[in-house]
Amino acid sequence: MRFRKRTRRVTGLIPWFGRQLVSVWRWILRSPQPFVFCAFFVGVAWALWVYAQRADAFRIASVTLPPQSALTLPRPIIGENLWGLDLRALSAQLHRQQPWLKDVRVIRQLPNAVRIETIARRPVVQVKLDRWYPVDGEGFILPQGTAEPDEHLIQLVGLDRSGAMPKVGKDNTDERLKLGLRAFEIITRAPRAIARRITAVNVSDPQEIRLTMDREIEVRCGSEVELAAHLERLRATLKAIAKQPFAVGYIDVRFHEPVVGPRAS
Repeated sequence: MRFRKRTRRVTGLIPWFGRQLVSVWRWILRSPQPFVFCAFFVGVAWALWVYAQRADAFRIASVTLPPQSALTLPRPIIGENLWGLDLRALSAQLHRQQPWLKDVRVIRQLPNAVRIETIARRPVVQVKLDRWYPVDGEGFILPQGTAEPDEHLIQLVGLDRSGAMPKVGKDNTDERLKLGLRAFEIITRAPRAIARRITAVNVSDPQEIRLTMDREIEVRCGSEVELAAHLERLRATLKAIAKQPFAVGYIDVRFHEPVVGPRAS
């Protein structure tokens, strides 16, 4: 019985749809103006597109590369139609020449020019492999290594050397590296008086992140989830000991009452 009722409902819908289609068709015959206008607009747009792809006015006459860039066009494009140029494919080909760039953009400049722009990666920390290498916020290790660390970048130390080490010139998913980058983000949100004094982040133990302040004071923190609160505790501690006569060697902020130790003589 239920099957029969459902069958009747379905078969009843077919005539209803038919009546609706007939009503729509009658309305179109009585009021064709909107459809005529749409067809005219589509036809004009198509004609303009065909013209743009064939007109000599849109043949590429010049290509502007970034100044002092080693990028080279993989093939000549002078004389090609500006609108027929595959910007995405050309951008990918150029980016493969210098993968350490964040992006390479290919931009049309009407009526007949192409401009190429490069977007460099912004280093935020540095790691020590065979040399010191800058690292951007996504974990890409830039190939510009130096024998001495850059004093303007936080040193990220404590990477796990028992497994595969991060690779230069590539995006890296190393867990310790990613942890260090997340810790860096937390540090940048700390009060400026704290953030600007951090010179190194040690992630050898994820449950006990250690910071270095002013290149000589060790700050013992807890895990990543505790880091923001511990930095706030560090700020209060520094304010409290600002007038202390002894030189601080370490500050352990894992406790509600931070432990401050003197510098070894």
